[in-house]
Amino acid sequence: MPGAQARPSETIRVGDKGRIVVPPKYRKLHKLSKGSEVLLVQLGETLMVVPSDVTLFRLCERIQDALAGRGVSVSQALKNLGKVRRRRFQRLYGQG
Repeated sequence: MPGAQARPSETIRVGDKGRIVVPPKYRKLHKLSKGSEVLLVQLGETLMVVPSDVTLFRLCERIQDALAGRGVSVSQALKNLGKVRRRRFQRLYGQG
């Protein structure tokens, strides 16, 4: 969803065997079906479930290249992620 704001959109629970169920609307939106692969991506303290896709791999490479072009390592970017996330949250939702 290009241009969409990142925000929590739905809460799901982890089952007895550590499984999570992707709600139907997201399975349909991201064309996920039985056997589809997803990636677990850890960014700082955030864990994202992302459909496995060559496009994502290319995007990650482009992000790394863009950071390197500005003299910023991935570890430096991740170190600042919490501070950036808090500022973004405050701009979107206020200080509360």
